[in-house]
Amino acid sequence: MNTILPFIIAGLVTGSVLGLAGTGLVLTFKTSGIFNIGHGAIAAAAAFLFYWLHIEHDWPWWAAGVVAVFLFGPLTGLVMSAVSLRLSNQRAAMKVVATVGIVLLVQGLSTVKFGYNALRPPQFLPGGTRIHRIWGVNVTQSQLIIIAISLVAVGVLYYFFRVSRTGLAMRAVVNDPDLVALHGTSPQAVQRLSWSIGATFAALSGVLISPFVGIDAVTMTFLVVSAFGAAAIGGFSSIPLTYLGALVIGVATNLITKYAVDVSQLQGVAAALPLLVLLVALLVIPKRRLDPPARAEQQPKIPYHGPPSTRIVAGAVVLAFLLLAPQIFAGSLTHLTVGLTQAIVLLSLGLLVRTAGMVSLCQAIFAAIGAVTFAQLSERLDLPWVVGVLLAALVVVPVAALLALPAIRLQGLFLALATLGFGLSVEGWLYTKDWFFGTTGTGRPMPRPGGMESGERYYYVVLAFFAVAALVMVMIHQSRLGRMLRGLSEAPLAVRTLGLNANLLRMIVFCIAGYIAGVGGVLYGSTVNYVVLGDGYFAAYYSLVLVATLALMPFREPWYSVVAVIAALIPAYWHSVNSTSWLNVIFGFFAVLIATQGGADTLPRRARDFIDRHFRRKASAPAVQVADDPWRLPAHATGLEVRDLTIRYGGRTALDKVSLKAPVGQITGLIGPNGAGKTTLFNAASGLLTPSTGQVFLHGSDVTQLNAAARGRRGLGRTFQLMQLADSLTVGQNVALGVESGLAGSNLRGQLVASRAERRATLAAAEYAMELCGIADLRDLRAGALSTGQRRLVELARCLSGPFDVLLLDEPSSGLDSVETARFGETLLNVVENRRCGILLVEHDMALVLRVSTDIHVLDFGRLLFHGTPAQVRNSPVVQAAYLGSATETAEELIEEVVR
Repeated sequence: MNTILPFIIAGLVTGSVLGLAGTGLVLTFKTSGIFNIGHGAIAAAAAFLFYWLHIEHDWPWWAAGVVAVFLFGPLTGLVMSAVSLRLSNQRAAMKVVATVGIVLLVQGLSTVKFGYNALRPPQFLPGGTRIHRIWGVNVTQSQLIIIAISLVAVGVLYYFFRVSRTGLAMRAVVNDPDLVALHGTSPQAVQRLSWSIGATFAALSGVLISPFVGIDAVTMTFLVVSAFGAAAIGGFSSIPLTYLGALVIGVATNLITKYAVDVSQLQGVAAALPLLVLLVALLVIPKRRLDPPARAEQQPKIPYHGPPSTRIVAGAVVLAFLLLAPQIFAGSLTHLTVGLTQAIVLLSLGLLVRTAGMVSLCQAIFAAIGAVTFAQLSERLDLPWVVGVLLAALVVVPVAALLALPAIRLQGLFLALATLGFGLSVEGWLYTKDWFFGTTGTGRPMPRPGGMESGERYYYVVLAFFAVAALVMVMIHQSRLGRMLRGLSEAPLAVRTLGLNANLLRMIVFCIAGYIAGVGGVLYGSTVNYVVLGDGYFAAYYSLVLVATLALMPFREPWYSVVAVIAALIPAYWHSVNSTSWLNVIFGFFAVLIATQGGADTLPRRARDFIDRHFRRKASAPAVQVADDPWRLPAHATGLEVRDLTIRYGGRTALDKVSLKAPVGQITGLIGPNGAGKTTLFNAASGLLTPSTGQVFLHGSDVTQLNAAARGRRGLGRTFQLMQLADSLTVGQNVALGVESGLAGSNLRGQLVASRAERRATLAAAEYAMELCGIADLRDLRAGALSTGQRRLVELARCLSGPFDVLLLDEPSSGLDSVETARFGETLLNVVENRRCGILLVEHDMALVLRVSTDIHVLDFGRLLFHGTPAQVRNSPVVQAAYLGSATETAEELIEEVVR
């Protein structure tokens, strides 16, 4: 036992420090909704400041600690609060990019100031080396002090958080800041306090742990990332469980380190353990606890999409420049070649981040796996060089598929955390194995193709790979796969309810991106001739650099990748040992700046107008026969029915045993005050919510257990109160999603490519729907440029383009004027008459509902209040009371009266 206790005590010390960092992280996440990946960077910055004051300027340790922890920490928290406020309505990808930028900023500045070698400060706590005997084990006084400090700090924070009025406001502000404001408390002030406390805890953890692990920006940043695992154990919400989880991780890590001396299989596991805990937690925590609170997000800026002629000319200019580059940059050929290899990796990342809206923080790891696999194949098999490259990258595909498992259930921030955890785990665990980079220190040799050993010839080989990768990216974006990916990114609920298997699509895009990154890794390894442990381009940290680099570029695919070539050339002409560090500072600063603005700006308006005026040809309508509805109602179609549907959120009942029918061949109205449960019923009927009790039937078949995509493929389509359109796609492409989502479905071939017959059918159906809704003249406009009323019509047309025989329309006339609303009502009646489909219509425009509906259901407080014809609804005192209030009875009393 005495041989284990020292490791347990050391683990408790490490765990206590990680517990401080983890609780500060959970606090800021709970109050701002932003998970700060740069939390460890704040700890590293505070440790550097403490070292600079205490060691280099001979300040007393306590004075340096006060400045580094209680001055620098809160000030940093105030800065982070301002950043988080700007990020509050940004997409999850922008929040991740901003916090990644903070990591790059701290790493770059600290390296410029203190160099690349870790600093080793002595223990500064009073009596730090004094020994105490506890259970027969030597324990230093500094260890006891650290444990005591962490227990007191976390205990006080928990008490404050649970008992005080401010603590209650902290818990409420992330879910409903407006409600907090109504109670006389400023949500901004609450968040500033939370960030100040969280940053102070991070700073304290960095200062306390620095004598044990040294001070190095990257190492300390990722060490505190271990607190992410503790936060995951606490469900990203519980402060006590987070602290307890940190203690468990600290002890387990130290025990594994002890036994790894004798058990070689355990070597490297200690470094990967906290991240493995994070990955496992993300897989087992119920998805509803990981989904962020619903709030309006700023739409992404749409990169300018020039006419085909200008894109061809631009491509020719870029290709000509790259062909001539060896003569222009003759003395920097290796840098130029490395830049091309990283451009390929950046293309793979762009496919995930820019196109699919999925932030991956492990592309450098995919590149390393591809490179090492190629080296192993070259040692063992006599394969042609090109075949070896393609096969080595193929090995990355099952790894990417395995990683896609969390991607299937996670989104936004938690997907980024899962990929970061994967990357750090691989680096800490597998990179040190004999079969990976080897143990000789020289790495594994990476041959070049025969006859291409010279730098210039090999450069053109890499350029050919880059050109092919760029063309593949362009083809992907012009294919069904590209449209589905952009639909998944910008209108995820819509494509799911229209029939798309989003899980399969995420798996496909991860595998494609992994393959391209693997190719880039092989080409980089052959450029430098060896793959070596410690190569910065294969480090997990480099994945963060790639994400920040990608965020800086305003251009579309594949143009954004060219920045990697430029970035690789800069160190060749900027002869400074700190050139790379300053580049990281620049990338980090602009990543934060651009993320808070919602993304990089596109070309200036004048430049776009000039190009459009002189080079864009006026589009003509396709020659498609659209006289008839391309879809016919199935013979067995009866419509939608819900029976005794109950939905509960925690202790609140949103729907209470609601039963209704929406038969085909008519429009059924669903009305009720705000909060009555109408959209909740739509979500349950379409498969976006799982009912607590009750059943959903579609054409007589029980579909309660089917997901949204399966229901969509069986003929259930819908629109959304908060419109779901892919703003970067044209109107025609958005409308076509109504057809293509179902055709892609769960079919691997269908998601990748469309057959010629499918393309013709899609075009005909989309044209019919646009003509029916009166928006055919808008077909070539980007959806992001439309008015609210036009967007509503596009969403309706998307439903009408698909083979849907029951439509759930959620406030489809919102944003239309009176004339447009009247025309819209006629359109609905024509649709029902021609297709004989059924429509369940939620509308606040009572005149429209009364005019077009055959019968109407009235909801109030989650219960069915009334059901009758439009005339009966118009004259019902119960309905009037629900909408206008009653002088003699409350709505609840009226409900009970109806129930009786």
